[in-house]
Amino acid sequence: MPVAAHADTRGETAAVGVPTTTLLAHGFSTGDKGSWPEAMAKAILARAGGDGAVYRYTGASGVLTRIGGDGGNGSTSNVVVVFNWTEDSGFIDEGPNWNYAQAAGDAMQAMLRDAEYADGDAGPADLVSDRSVHFIAHSRGAVAISEAIKRLAVAGLPVDQMTTLDPHPVNGTLDARYNLDWGDPVPVRWSNVAWADNVWRADGGGLFNGLDFDGMPIPNTYDIELSESVLDCCAYGFAHLDTHLWYFGTIDLSPNPSNGEQTITDVMRNSWWPGGHEVVGFNRSAIGGGERPSIPPGVEPDPASVPILENGDFVESSRAGWKYHGGLGANVIGGGGEWFARIDAARPTLVHNRMYLPATGPGDRLRLVFDARRGSAGATDDLLRVSLERHDDAGPVALPGGVWPVEALDGAFAARSVGIPESFEGRTVLLRVEVADGENAIEGVVDVDRFSIEIVPAADLDGDGMVNGSDLAGLLGFWGTCKACPADLDGDGVVGGSDLAFLLSGWTG
Repeated sequence: MPVAAHADTRGETAAVGVPTTTLLAHGFSTGDKGSWPEAMAKAILARAGGDGAVYRYTGASGVLTRIGGDGGNGSTSNVVVVFNWTEDSGFIDEGPNWNYAQAAGDAMQAMLRDAEYADGDAGPADLVSDRSVHFIAHSRGAVAISEAIKRLAVAGLPVDQMTTLDPHPVNGTLDARYNLDWGDPVPVRWSNVAWADNVWRADGGGLFNGLDFDGMPIPNTYDIELSESVLDCCAYGFAHLDTHLWYFGTIDLSPNPSNGEQTITDVMRNSWWPGGHEVVGFNRSAIGGGERPSIPPGVEPDPASVPILENGDFVESSRAGWKYHGGLGANVIGGGGEWFARIDAARPTLVHNRMYLPATGPGDRLRLVFDARRGSAGATDDLLRVSLERHDDAGPVALPGGVWPVEALDGAFAARSVGIPESFEGRTVLLRVEVADGENAIEGVVDVDRFSIEIVPAADLDGDGMVNGSDLAGLLGFWGTCKACPADLDGDGVVGGSDLAFLLSGWTG
């Protein structure tokens, strides 16, 4: 099994002696993924001496549920999370299945930064900061973890290790005859990853081999190409699946371990790891404690490529970002590249997937911006309303100023802007956009598009990107007692001298 050589001479060492977080992500699945991710998670915790806990994340609820059995002693020393994204990993949308891996990665990093646990379970709310973090993913799951790590890189958060097992982006480049294009980006070893390894094999596609999905090399990783003929000897019918079993065999070092689906035999031990299973694979993790070969540095991500709100433009008519991980779906319509979501009596509520809202610096705030138009004529007493919900809220919290009479909306798209209170910063939230009825049944139709969340100066009251006379006039218009209004810049419930001083300190002219 040849191993790619690297010219870089930098040595890398595992981050040992600190709490660990290990996240496992499966690949494409059209149903129950089976038992191997859970078996791998338990084997990882066993290598840590059982000091910790294993949890399963489910996209529908967004909570981490403790896995019993050999799931550890419940401490926070070593947390292993099985990231279950079976629904969106293999979903075939009415339109293109576009951006779903990116949206899953976005929800993944949100879950890690502001974790919610099922009743009776307990664990760290922040699974990234001050912890040694190791991402492990098979097949299409490599795309999801790459997207999550990219977002952590932009936030300045380090990752100790990324392990990809036969990475397979669905982007039209692999497995001729069956090479669908769902817009998956190629997995990347980003600059915040201290060390990365990639285990893969390929059979070249074709009528039958194309169904045994190919993996691929990833630059700037310790790249291990496995022998297709050697893997085909024994276990799964497809060598693509044997790659995660190969890695499992480097975690559980017992003679004949089982991952709940396959058992590693003596023949496999002798042929799959001719140099010894105890010195490769998981041995090089922080928990394994083994020596890491040198590899080149990772790639610096472009912050502009990481939006706070994923797929706000409904790109290619996709509902990714609006369907799973707490999303409620969207009626995406349009054409010619101009796609938007429609909210009406049939679908009165639009909810974006869970997303993480960053904390802003002094003098800044978050702002939600989107386009809206009235899509029907005639009188209506309906309201367009936007709200946010944290997992510890009793329900959605309406944003101050985030309510508009439907009958007052223009017939053409016009920008709407609303500030986000500081209490939501540094939290994972759901964004809810809805048409609510007044005294009668819902009769209004509202089209919405181009959602984004921006970091802007707090004193930019009119949302034009500047602090000037327009904002000063707006502040003076609110002068006096004004609870939860945008001009109350210091949050004391009164618009007064301190707010005026704050505005003038950020004056741009």
